Amino acid sequence: MRKLVKLPEPQILRDKNDEWKSALSVDDSDTNKNHYNHKEIKQILYLETHDKCVYCESKIGSNCPGDIEHKIPKKKRVDLIFEWDNMTLACTECNRRKGEYYEPDCMFLDPYNDDVENLVQHLGPIVFNLPGNKRSEVTLKTLELSSKGRAKLIDRKMERLETMRNLVERIASEKNPTLKPMLRAELDEYCSVSSEFSGMVKAYVEGLPTNWDAT
Repeated sequence: MRKLVKLPEPQILRDKNDEWKSALSVDDSDTNKNHYNHKEIKQILYLETHDKCVYCESKIGSNCPGDIEHKIPKKKRVDLIFEWDNMTLACTECNRRKGEYYEPDCMFLDPYNDDVENLVQHLGPIVFNLPGNKRSEVTLKTLELSSKGRAKLIDRKMERLETMRNLVERIASEKNPTLKPMLRAELDEYCSVSSEFSGMVKAYVEGLPTNWDAT
């Protein structure tokens, strides 16, 4: 997980929030509930999450479908269904596993409001909770981010790590003074919040020995 910043509320939500809530109070059909799927809302969610699942950091696309995720589930707090601060983006696999989880005394980690990068620990493709932190433990275990049930996810993360290992070895051995900083910039991009699995990659790079890339 990476720390995220909430973007301004979409204009469609500002314009339609009261109308949609009023309609829902009269008729709680899926038609009235699903106004939050408006394309303008989705576009901004994609921007603020960098097209990634906020939990596993998979890029959302044809190989990894995504859903608008209500941090507090719709069935638990229907009054928050159109609240901007309650919306984010998750892959279908994480969304399904989270389901209707809602425990006010042990909430899921929130990448917008929690220091998530210091509440989880990466060891290769495996993600551990911060010892003693129940919220991170519940989040990671519920999503099964390190279990056999997420084998495809772990395989994709292993592929990314292999790419990083090769890149790191090339940077360490590169002598060309023009090419070396270019390769280092490429590695920095892989560590940026917009890149897939960048929490894992950043932890890998930060764990390298001091001056590993010295000429």
